Amino acid sequence: MKIKQIDISGFGRWSQKKFDFVNDLQVVAGQNESGKSTLRAFIVGILFGFPSKKSSINVYDPKDGSQYGGSLIADFNNIVVKITRLGRIKSELTITYLSNQLTIVDPEKWLTDQLAPLNRDIFNNIFNFSQQDLSKISQLKAIDLQKLLLNIGAVGSSGWLEVSADIEKHADKQFAQRATGKRPLNIAAKQYEAHSHLLLSKNEEMVAYVAEKENIERQKQILSQNYEEVRKLTHRVQTSQTVMQKYQLYQSAQLLKKNMTVSVPSVTDTDIAAFQRLKIGIDMHQNKISELNTLIKKMPQTTDSVEKYDATSELAKIQIAERHLQELINQKSSIMADEKHLRDRFSNKKVPELLSSTEQKILTNKNKSIITLLVGIVIGIVAFFTIKPIVVVALLIIVYGCYLFYTRRKFLNKIQKRYNMMSIADIELMQSNIKQFSDWQHQLVAIDADILEKQNKIMAQLLPIADHFQVQLNDDVFEAVIIELMHINDQQHMQSQNNAVMIAQKNQQILTEIKQHQEQLAQQLSDQQNIIQKYHVLNEQELLTLKQNYVDQIRSKQRYDDIMQQIEPETMNKLQEVTDEKELKQQLILLQHQLEQKQRIGLSLQAQLSDMQAQQKQRTSDDQFLTLQQNLADEQTSLIDQFGDFIAEKMVVKWIDQALQLATQNRFPKMQHIATDFFKRLTGGKYVAIQFVKDDLNLISSAGQKYRVIELSTGAQEQLYVALRLALSIVIADIIAVPLLIDDGFVNFDSIRKQTMIDILQEIAEKQQIFYFTTSLSHKAKINVINL
Repeated sequence: MKIKQIDISGFGRWSQKKFDFVNDLQVVAGQNESGKSTLRAFIVGILFGFPSKKSSINVYDPKDGSQYGGSLIADFNNIVVKITRLGRIKSELTITYLSNQLTIVDPEKWLTDQLAPLNRDIFNNIFNFSQQDLSKISQLKAIDLQKLLLNIGAVGSSGWLEVSADIEKHADKQFAQRATGKRPLNIAAKQYEAHSHLLLSKNEEMVAYVAEKENIERQKQILSQNYEEVRKLTHRVQTSQTVMQKYQLYQSAQLLKKNMTVSVPSVTDTDIAAFQRLKIGIDMHQNKISELNTLIKKMPQTTDSVEKYDATSELAKIQIAERHLQELINQKSSIMADEKHLRDRFSNKKVPELLSSTEQKILTNKNKSIITLLVGIVIGIVAFFTIKPIVVVALLIIVYGCYLFYTRRKFLNKIQKRYNMMSIADIELMQSNIKQFSDWQHQLVAIDADILEKQNKIMAQLLPIADHFQVQLNDDVFEAVIIELMHINDQQHMQSQNNAVMIAQKNQQILTEIKQHQEQLAQQLSDQQNIIQKYHVLNEQELLTLKQNYVDQIRSKQRYDDIMQQIEPETMNKLQEVTDEKELKQQLILLQHQLEQKQRIGLSLQAQLSDMQAQQKQRTSDDQFLTLQQNLADEQTSLIDQFGDFIAEKMVVKWIDQALQLATQNRFPKMQHIATDFFKRLTGGKYVAIQFVKDDLNLISSAGQKYRVIELSTGAQEQLYVALRLALSIVIADIIAVPLLIDDGFVNFDSIRKQTMIDILQEIAEKQQIFYFTTSLSHKAKINVINL
């Protein structure tokens, strides 16, 4: 599992805060009270649930009233999900796959299965620790580490461990090889041994009783002398051991004292904070100046770069052409009005044809028939009274005149009918209008052709302008379109001018802002240089190094005082006389060898005296000897039965242990090997082995000496604890791999061991994500750091 991002809605001092993390070593740096522990508690709360107020720990209620909780994006073997917990009292858990945004139906079970076999306690015991937890190393036992591994590596192992512990506890209550209590089998065995010796020596006891009494007295005197020699040698050995144990402390104190001879000036936190603020400000101003310079390069610098499209002259020409077109349209309308007026004079709205030349002649000779008729009548009247034959001629003339009158009348009716029964005079007057109507027809054809040509020409001129301004053309009305285009053109021209003014103003504004940032940058660079000159350094790294050196010197002074307080005055006097540690070790070995020889002699003398005294007290009669024989046989049978049960219980314990070790893939030795390697590196090779016994941990130095945890320095104890924690997390990585959470766990480490610790964390982080929360970090390698 790897945590990619957290988004806090409300948790302690954090509200509406998002953090993005890397997959390897993620350092979260910040001063005290900056929220590091809060962030660590939030991660644990999202994974295992938020704490309740019933517990004694901090519940991290939001300070600004924000909704309690938040979310965490995690990668479980390439399955990326978003885990959200909201609400402290009735916490609501939701888990969403980011690949398809689907929500998991039973999120609690899913999350428990993903983290199995971890629960909150096991997670805190292996993957989550702080400086406060490091002090618990003196309470840590090998059996506790083994139980942790078995609980994770073998399902149901806790039950078998309890059964094994109960069986072993029952067996240990029956017998122990070096038992000091009153265990039944130990008592029975000793009793059997005593009775056996008593029985074997009974025959000699009575004879040797008197002679043995003097031997016992001499043995007591020799043993008393041996005791006195052992006591003196023991005191010398203890004194030498004390000197030997304190020698390394004394040498460390002398080295610290030597390093403290060079005075390191004090660098105030105020100046450090001011320098860092100035650095942030300088970076900000430099970035801002760069951004503004880039912006001003991208912006147009003159009005020539502003797009211009001026169609004023073209639109003026088109407007003149449109006026000419309008004049033609008006002329056409006038002609069509005259035509309509002429048509309206006829009922069928149709203008008749012009009179032919014949019809015009007939209309011109309108009195010819009447004259002919009158001539005939006159001739007839005269002939009637004068010459009778002429009457016939007169009648013929009259008939001809009537024929002419009738024929003309019929022709006139036909013409009047064609002209809508107009009078002959009106018909004659209408002839000029009808002739003009024909001319109008020809004029309209010419005008229509001219209008069409002008419309096409105007349309061709307007089309590119309308396309540019995105205006829809109307085939019939050009005037409104031309006015609209002229209005848009004027607006665009005005906008171009305004844009040019705005560009100039914007450029000036950017130049002013650049100048302001440059002035502020110059001031901050000057302030930063003043701080650098104040402490006679060249850059920030040297300033921080100077600060760290001052802190290291203060810590060295404190460490020197602590060491000197641990050495008694008597031991100090002897240490000041020591010139060579090797000579001191040889003296101690020689004294120990002499003491061991005296102790062996004393044990031998004591055993001899005890045997002599026992023999004296146990000399009995023959009847008692027979009774002792029977009792000894009964005790032998009972011991065989009891030891059989004891051995069976011990074998069951051994079988359970072997079975569980096989189930956990023999992780305990692997963990021991890895922890030993880490501890050896962290102590600079001073300790080369870690020995696990049932109730304790022993450390083996490079010189072969054995130390208990309580005998280590505070820093070494913490380094041992960290080595064990890291080794545990590594050996169970094939079962469960979750991020390590370390909250300022290396405060008591010196700079070299802290550097080594960071190197180890970077190695582990290649396969397992690590969160390291710290107040400060000085490391030569590049590390991903989030500064709170």
